[in-house]
Amino acid sequence: MCGIAGVVGPGATPERAVRMADAQAHRGPDDQGVWSEPGVALGHRRLSIIDLTGAGHEPMVSADGRHVLTFNGEIYNYRELRAELADYPYRSRTDTEVILAAYARWGEACLERFIGMFAFALWDADRQRLLCARDRLGIKPFHWTTVGADFLFASEIKGLLAGGVASRPDLHAWATYLTHGVYDHSEATFFRGVHALPAGSTLTVAPGEPSVVRSYWDLGARTRDTVDVSDADAESTFRKLFEDAVRLRLHADVPLGVNLSGGLDSASLVATMDAVSGDAGALQTFTAAFDDPRYDEISFADEVPRRREWNRHVQRLDPAQVWALAETATWHQEAPFGGVGTLGYHHLHSLAAERGVTVLLEGQGVDEMLAGYRYFRPHHHLDLLEDGRCRDLRAALRDEGRVEEESGRLGIARMRAVLESAAPVYQDGTSFLAPGGLSREVVERAGAYPTFARPYDDRLRNVLFRDLRHTKLPRVLRMNDRLSMAHSRELREPYLDHRLVEFLFRLPAHQRIRGGRSKELLRRAMADRLPPAVRAASKRAVVTPQREWLRGPLADGVERMLRSDSFASRGLFRPDDCLAAFQRFRAGEGSNAFFVWQWVGTELWFRRFVDAGGAAPEGVAAGASEGVA
Repeated sequence: MCGIAGVVGPGATPERAVRMADAQAHRGPDDQGVWSEPGVALGHRRLSIIDLTGAGHEPMVSADGRHVLTFNGEIYNYRELRAELADYPYRSRTDTEVILAAYARWGEACLERFIGMFAFALWDADRQRLLCARDRLGIKPFHWTTVGADFLFASEIKGLLAGGVASRPDLHAWATYLTHGVYDHSEATFFRGVHALPAGSTLTVAPGEPSVVRSYWDLGARTRDTVDVSDADAESTFRKLFEDAVRLRLHADVPLGVNLSGGLDSASLVATMDAVSGDAGALQTFTAAFDDPRYDEISFADEVPRRREWNRHVQRLDPAQVWALAETATWHQEAPFGGVGTLGYHHLHSLAAERGVTVLLEGQGVDEMLAGYRYFRPHHHLDLLEDGRCRDLRAALRDEGRVEEESGRLGIARMRAVLESAAPVYQDGTSFLAPGGLSREVVERAGAYPTFARPYDDRLRNVLFRDLRHTKLPRVLRMNDRLSMAHSRELREPYLDHRLVEFLFRLPAHQRIRGGRSKELLRRAMADRLPPAVRAASKRAVVTPQREWLRGPLADGVERMLRSDSFASRGLFRPDDCLAAFQRFRAGEGSNAFFVWQWVGTELWFRRFVDAGGAAPEGVAAGASEGVA
């Protein structure tokens, strides 16, 4: 993985492209490069993963000199494509060069043949145009803007700031986030005039012409009709697709490991890695932990069986580390992030860097495809009711009532009320916002809750689609990209192989939810690889001590921030109301701490990107990678 940057227009100079790329040096500490001609300049910072020699230097020029590529990500099926494109005169063993070969053969249609995570910009000298592309799920970032007659792009927004873009807040984006809790859901970013290229899209730029954005992958259109498949066939197909996704993601010329929480998703990933990797030596596992035993995932991780030897690595986060780490994470994230859990995960990747493990696999995406969160259930219930399947609905409610009684989780009646109100909720069904602390201008600017496409005939798949494409997964992918790349670590997401995503979205609801349990297909498919206790475990809605820390060791710092002149000056909040709400929370009122961190994170962002103009925090040198020499 790498950092990319570039300019098309009269202001394109190699010096400008170098500044933009070097602002993202943490994404690529191993090599740097620039290519330019009048009107276009491309920059690159390389994290060497495949073919560690100088042959992988970027920007990479095609063998015939007609195309130039700056690329971030991985094309996992590059070996298979290279065999199909064997007549290309390769000079390296990289997947980068396979992109050039594929474009030379198929043009823009090459995107449909790639299995991977990627963001790249390819200059086509014959057509005098820049083709920019982002992978189907948006795992890798691509940001762009215009300054006068110049088009600028970069992996991270700090690259654009280094290219001369002003660091100004997009107040509508901030209002939407603060009022509705929605972010990373559209092309807008938290910076005025800076856009994110949508997942599964291309952007074509030619000097003197308007840019054109085109979608090349439409999940809803490709999966509109469900498939009638037996349990056995569904399990077999899932296993085949998932094993191939994992196998492809084990290709690397650097040390590789896995992030292990002990939950069903990561346990299934580790078990599958164990099954397909053969005698590959000890498996390096990394687990984020907290001192509070109620949120310690070590015991869960210990329940995962192992065939290979494991080298276990555990990184614990202490409250004393939070404020300094939050400053650093804010600069890397460039947007709000989840809080203590994200900081723990950020901290974990510093340990991977210390241990010399460059590539890590992780288990994102299952909840958004197999209905892992409890707030999905009422949508399924309403589908059953509207389909006239009253017997199935009664059985589902009876089964879930038993599960609720046994687990002590949120009741079905309350979940129905949450659904009917259409209010934003956390994954456990609780409200996470406190709009009473916001200024009137913010609430008015935000307007109504955003609406999203509903490509399916059933409510369940529509809400899964919303989470996967708009409201939940995009922000998680952005957070995880930034926190891993802060330490020059590459994260790979096997569950988000587009072939697996398409298969799972075609499945009927009973393959997802059955007998009061979600993720039913995954539980059955792992029957011979995981013990019953791991397969049957319920989703834990709260996995960090954020609530306890914000009421305890972090509370004085929060109160000082809410009392600060800078917090009062933003025009976003009603400071006295925020302070009163926090004091009630500190005294024990309520169970969800997100709104507190929302206010804290907003103030941290404004201090970093408005007050300090985007400068790196003290101790984090811009253009240097933490934990990497």
